[in-house]
Amino acid sequence: MKINSEKSKEIIISFAQDICHAKLLGVTISQHLTWNKHVDNIVKKAGIRLYMLYQIKRAGITQKDLVSVYVSVVRPVLEYACPVWHTNLPQYLSDNIEVIQKGALKCIFPGLGYAEILRRVNLDTLNVRRESICQKYFDKIKVDVYPLPVTRTNRFRNSIIPWALYNCHEKGY
Repeated sequence: MKINSEKSKEIIISFAQDICHAKLLGVTISQHLTWNKHVDNIVKKAGIRLYMLYQIKRAGITQKDLVSVYVSVVRPVLEYACPVWHTNLPQYLSDNIEVIQKGALKCIFPGLGYAEILRRVNLDTLNVRRESICQKYFDKIKVDVYPLPVTRTNRFRNSIIPWALYNCHEKGY
């Protein structure tokens, strides 16, 4: 196989001070294996699409249709490839992502609380959705029974396969 040097990237995983990022299939990976830059990118991209939602609301579109637009145009940006990054996401980054959904739903249903809106339109928080997506992804790839891997670091334990295995073990699956 020939490697196309124009399409290839090298990233050195290091915990030194210099920070560089590589974008691979739409996922921004830092040399520190943190997700700050990726979350910043998806929040920015979703924010641009959220502006479109505000504009079509002004055109008099129904709330039901606005929710459909949010679910089909904005939310996928916030969930793309989440099995890669969700399980290692600190709470403050998860909250940054959730702000986009809160903003969208408060735009569509002004005056209502976030929890009430979620109940009314039968949606989950983005964190709950990402957990479900990760579990479904793992269920598709697991073969019979994996032994629980020995993990020495939280970074490894929170990567998708060890995370899913420990979750299955704790829940008795």
